[in-house]
Amino acid sequence: MKNGDNTLTGAGGGSQPSGLSDLGASRRQFLKASGGLVLGFSLFGSGLATAAESIATGQTDVHEASQLDSWLAVHPDNTVTLFTGKVEVGNGNETSLAQIAAEELYFPVDQVVVVMGSTDRTIDQGPTYGSRTIPYAGPQIRHAAAAGRQALLSLGAKHFDLPANQLSTQNGRVVVIGDPSRSVDYGTLVGGERFNVDIGATGNSFGMDVAPDVKVKDETAYSTVGQSVPRKDIPEKMFAQYSYIQDIKVDGMLHGRVVRPYGVQATLEHVDDSGLKDIPGFVQIVQEKNFLGVVAETEWGAIQAASKLGSVLHPEGRKAGQATWSDWNGLPDQDSVWKTVRETAGTDNSVASNGSVGLARHSAAKTVKATYLTPFQMHASIGPSCAIADVKKDKATFWAGTQMPHQAKRDMAKILGIDPSNITLYWHGASGAYGRNGLEHVIADAAFMSRAVGRPVRVQWMRWDEHGWEPKGPPIAQDLEGLINENGKVIGWQHHIWEPTTGDTRLIAADLVGHPHGSEGSGNGAITYAYTFDNADVAYHGEGRVGLLTAWLRSPGQFETTYAMEAFIDELAVATDTDPLSFRLANLKDPRALDVLQAAARKYGWTSRKPSENTHDGSDTGKAKGRGIAWVNRDDSYVATIADVEVDRSSGEIQVKRVVVAHDCGLVINPDALRNQIEGNVVQSLSRTLHEEVTFDNAHVTSRDWMGYPILRFNELPDDIEMVFVNNAPGRKSTGGGEPSTCPTAAVVSNAVYDAIGVRLRQTPFRPERVKAAMS
Repeated sequence: MKNGDNTLTGAGGGSQPSGLSDLGASRRQFLKASGGLVLGFSLFGSGLATAAESIATGQTDVHEASQLDSWLAVHPDNTVTLFTGKVEVGNGNETSLAQIAAEELYFPVDQVVVVMGSTDRTIDQGPTYGSRTIPYAGPQIRHAAAAGRQALLSLGAKHFDLPANQLSTQNGRVVVIGDPSRSVDYGTLVGGERFNVDIGATGNSFGMDVAPDVKVKDETAYSTVGQSVPRKDIPEKMFAQYSYIQDIKVDGMLHGRVVRPYGVQATLEHVDDSGLKDIPGFVQIVQEKNFLGVVAETEWGAIQAASKLGSVLHPEGRKAGQATWSDWNGLPDQDSVWKTVRETAGTDNSVASNGSVGLARHSAAKTVKATYLTPFQMHASIGPSCAIADVKKDKATFWAGTQMPHQAKRDMAKILGIDPSNITLYWHGASGAYGRNGLEHVIADAAFMSRAVGRPVRVQWMRWDEHGWEPKGPPIAQDLEGLINENGKVIGWQHHIWEPTTGDTRLIAADLVGHPHGSEGSGNGAITYAYTFDNADVAYHGEGRVGLLTAWLRSPGQFETTYAMEAFIDELAVATDTDPLSFRLANLKDPRALDVLQAAARKYGWTSRKPSENTHDGSDTGKAKGRGIAWVNRDDSYVATIADVEVDRSSGEIQVKRVVVAHDCGLVINPDALRNQIEGNVVQSLSRTLHEEVTFDNAHVTSRDWMGYPILRFNELPDDIEMVFVNNAPGRKSTGGGEPSTCPTAAVVSNAVYDAIGVRLRQTPFRPERVKAAMS
């Protein structure tokens, strides 16, 4: 793609008309140059995208959240463009946000085009993470759209020379009340002009309050929100017409590959460039302190050159490639990583404290103790991280698939020393985008390479870069203790957590060049405690990085803490010989927790059964069936999950047969999109539960391919994933569905395995050899 030239070249070659997010020129500049023309990428099909290319003129500043034009554009052909700083990461945000806008505008949702992420065209509404798009960006867009409707009514009042209160809005038209023959569509009303309306806005990012005084639509009158509107992004993705960031090409673009240190913190000793110039298309080595990369005219040339320098771990060691590294072996032993986690300095924090667990110990008739361990896990994105950078002396342009484009713009400004106003990041959907995987880091890689060669450089990580260097979820150690009196009542609960950071934002490339950027962060406990035991002590030891770079991985920390808490609850239910559902219901008061547990039980057909009534046959062969239950409150979204498993005693293999999820995230914007999200969460969390564990030696990650880091296969998918939505009604605050249904899975499977074979699994993943070891 040429900057300022609306020509985009996809991976398959050939040029095609660009979408809005693909423009090289800034939106404002383009508006000025085109007399008000704005292009928009469309997932409705090319016809509508073309129709949406005309827009109001006269827009002066699209970066002020208080300006209606920063959020909406109404085109003469009566289509609407919604601008949002949020991005699509496969969860249907694009469609759901369009539904919210269409609802308040009284407008057909299939005529709304959504422009996402690109920093020159959208307001910074905060990163797209943590299930925060609907609960935070949703109200911002809702209010902006409601203000847009008010502006349209004002225009209608002038058009009909009537007071605005004698007008209504219907299906994209302003209509005279009592005389439906008199109406005008929005596009005609706006007439190619901008709104130029100040709607008011305070705060920023997640906390931004937009158009606070506008009257929004009564939720009981909703007709678009709450409907399973087909996802806008699916057709192009299904038919291979969608251009992911991995497909994007820029005119004059070179290709780069990174060569990471042999050991995580090893320093570069020597680079031998012999033979590299013989590689067709080789351009140059990019070396800046410990940052090492290669640039070539072709992708294959870059791959070959990187390989010669040692981008793939050589079995003969750190000096086997043409780039040699210092001998660094600072990682802890894998088998004792939790000992290291326990011994790492940090801060102690209380989550819940009531009564005295210490005093309760004196009156306890029975004490149950357990330790739960979870390993390093990775995002394991199948699509490799990719970005393009074009860095000049005092400005830079990026094409990236990050979930936080506005923050990435600020990061690049910092590490390059360029004024942020001279940096633009064009966002494109990325295959494999979620959490903080490598998509932020690859932008910095491309930036340093482009700066060195003075041309646009596309960098795509190889599989070993992705597995070896993407930020991981940290290993976590958890000790639990339950105190039971002589009447079988739980009188004390203690849950202590040792958790490294899940928010280390330091950029790998910036560290390697010797100018660190970002912060290490600290483990934050990631647990919501709601049980009503008389004496409780829930606390965490939060610490920084332990060994490998760790950042947010779906439901950061809470996938692990829910596993320990809900599996240990099951242990106490067994210890008190109480049905596990009944045990939870008896020790909770939170009405939404009770709602999801009871809803899941009804959907599943749960029948109460005491653990003592479960007759394990004691066999060590054959298959056994069991059921498990667990729940979570993650960021005010409640989920209860029940699963049936089948355990092969001979092989140790676990097959999850049926999963039932009760989900309460308040008013659901798009039920089908939420169902898809829940299915994805269940499948991925099953993979993390059954298979996923990063392996490493003292120098580096060793699980650098899919054999070393296996994930769930299609033949392991549950036969059924059933769902019921709870408290899905007008007036219920929409929270989020991106992550919560991930959390209960490991506990559910652990509890079901115990129900099946009477063996408690306290360390993930539940690979067959671990199950067999637990049975022995």
